Amino acid sequence: MKKIISVSTGLIVVVLAGWLVASFYSARTTGNYVTSLPDLYQQHQFIHIKTIEHKQSAFSSTGTFEVRLPNGFVPNETASGVTGLIVQYSISNLLLPASAGRIDWQIRGDQASGAQLAQWFGQGPVMSGQGVIQYNGQRRSSFALAEILKKADGMSLQMTPVKGDLVWDNQMLKMQLKTDQFNIRSQDNAIDWRGIALSVDLSDRMLGIGDYSLSINKGSNDGSSFEGMTINKKVSVSDARLNILINQTIQRYAFNQFKLKLALTDIDQSFSMTNLDLASLQQISDILRDTKDMTQLTAQERMTISNALRRLLDQGFSVALPKLSAKTEGGSVEGKLSVDFLKSTGAAQAVFSTAERVRASGQLVLNGKIIDKVQRSTALMLGLAVGTSTGIKTEFDFSSGTVKVNGKTFDVKEYLGFADNMINEAITP
Repeated sequence: MKKIISVSTGLIVVVLAGWLVASFYSARTTGNYVTSLPDLYQQHQFIHIKTIEHKQSAFSSTGTFEVRLPNGFVPNETASGVTGLIVQYSISNLLLPASAGRIDWQIRGDQASGAQLAQWFGQGPVMSGQGVIQYNGQRRSSFALAEILKKADGMSLQMTPVKGDLVWDNQMLKMQLKTDQFNIRSQDNAIDWRGIALSVDLSDRMLGIGDYSLSINKGSNDGSSFEGMTINKKVSVSDARLNILINQTIQRYAFNQFKLKLALTDIDQSFSMTNLDLASLQQISDILRDTKDMTQLTAQERMTISNALRRLLDQGFSVALPKLSAKTEGGSVEGKLSVDFLKSTGAAQAVFSTAERVRASGQLVLNGKIIDKVQRSTALMLGLAVGTSTGIKTEFDFSSGTVKVNGKTFDVKEYLGFADNMINEAITP
């Protein structure tokens, strides 16, 4: 019996020692991750992290670090070009069956930004949360953004507290956020949104690659209202090319201003930018991030941006409205538009020509009682549209300096000089 007790005690001691060693190792690993944050975010477009103050004990750690947001987060004309936020955290790394660690964090403004942020968010933390470190390395946390209440200079702004959840690691980010109301009023306008939800699922959070979704149950201003709005955005990279697709749907939209009444339902519209040269965009973004002001660029920075814009154009890309559709009482609207900047086949420093390098086409179809008989007759008489069995249609095609509109061809080369000059000025160092 004594031998059994001795062996059992020894096993308990070994297991306990292993648990403590593993907890100690987890704490050290977490500490190394926190202190590496400045390097991880060194090339990030919008976020800089610096001034790590990390205090490590055997099984826990506490500390603070500074997050700097270029271009000004605080909406105040007297604010500096950079907003500083102080992140305060505490982490417990004693291993438990459900997690490798527990996180408690909150964010306040730094000495320069704190007073300005307090005018919007009050005196408490701007953001806060509690979460866990999982055994696979992912971190999970609740998220709370303080309520915004601001009144000044004839303007008022209110946003109810934002609450949600975060999941992230060194590469990915998933985020679900909700708030009940966003309301802003001024002397000229009033906007009120209800039931707002934001969803983000990024496979590469440094480049912003992934899916975004924003939904609003209903909203209104002084001249229009809507119900059931959803905006989905997808950002992807393929063969060093960036692709962006945005789709918006609205269940009901009503406009009543300037003696014009319009009611639409089942709105579905898309916007895309595809085949953009990623390296050129990153180079432009890096300069804008660091300079914060397009009017204050060095000669070298202007040259770099011009060369990057030229490469962007020379590689070619497309911009499009692939889909536009909506219904109204007694009719419907359908349309599409595409603009292609063709890849350059000539010298790298050749003069850009809109006639040679741009192709575009589009179509708009009105069915049913979208327009009255007088408006239909006028559009047909002026050649702005052609008749269909259910309404009217207008379409155009631009190629090689000529425009075809509803079957008629027009030479517009002499009118392209302004566009050529503007583009060539931008891409010439």
